[in-house]
Amino acid sequence: MAATRIITNAWKVRTLPDIFYEEPEPAEDSMQQDLPIRRIAHLLDERYEHRPDVFISGRIFVSYDITNGNRRVEPDLFIAFDVDSAGIRTNLPNFWIWEIGKAPDFVMEVASPSTASNDLGWKRELYQQLEIQEYWRFDPTGGDLYGKPIAGERLVAGRYEEYSLQYGGDGSVRGHSELLDVVFYWDGEESFDVLDPATGLTIDKRVAAEARADREQEARVVAEAALSLEQAARGQAETRANAAEAELSRIRGQLRREET
Repeated sequence: MAATRIITNAWKVRTLPDIFYEEPEPAEDSMQQDLPIRRIAHLLDERYEHRPDVFISGRIFVSYDITNGNRRVEPDLFIAFDVDSAGIRTNLPNFWIWEIGKAPDFVMEVASPSTASNDLGWKRELYQQLEIQEYWRFDPTGGDLYGKPIAGERLVAGRYEEYSLQYGGDGSVRGHSELLDVVFYWDGEESFDVLDPATGLTIDKRVAAEARADREQEARVVAEAALSLEQAARGQAETRANAAEAELSRIRGQLRREET
């Protein structure tokens, strides 16, 4: 874990000039983005919940010019590593790059009809200029807006290069994030997930716990069945042994009678 920068309390020591902030118009079709954003944000929050040096957020501004507060962008989700997460949340109104000392490392956008062109255009160019290491896009329509359900790019020598994707016969799509070491997954119909690249299973802790409980229950059932078979076999063996002993006693008795 790298050393993190101490965040000045902006509410006590004002580090941004008094300027006019323009309020952007809310997107009227943001409901289409809601479920994918919340799903992926939840999974990544869980993944890094014990990392105080990881800041995860969305729908807040990333401000990148101390001289102009309107030079800002609002990703659907972003992650910054090696930062003072608690300090940012406590001391800053938004993600101020000049105060934090770095831009986010990861950005995700989810498509809607009103935002898709921005995500593919000026936002992509800005994220590249800010040297954000990975930029991922998710299209709930399956590709009608972005051209594909999932697209991921990494920064190489200052330019974005697209990751290759894996396409399944069922229409599913997978893309591996080298930065996060997870696989982003589209099921071919309507749902996104985040998978462990080693197991191919979701990183959702609730689902993993349920699967683990199911496996433990199956193991108990198998063990109980094996014990029942063992006990039955032992009972049958004892019955056969008793029968054999009784038969042997009968034969010995008969032989003694014949001798007399």
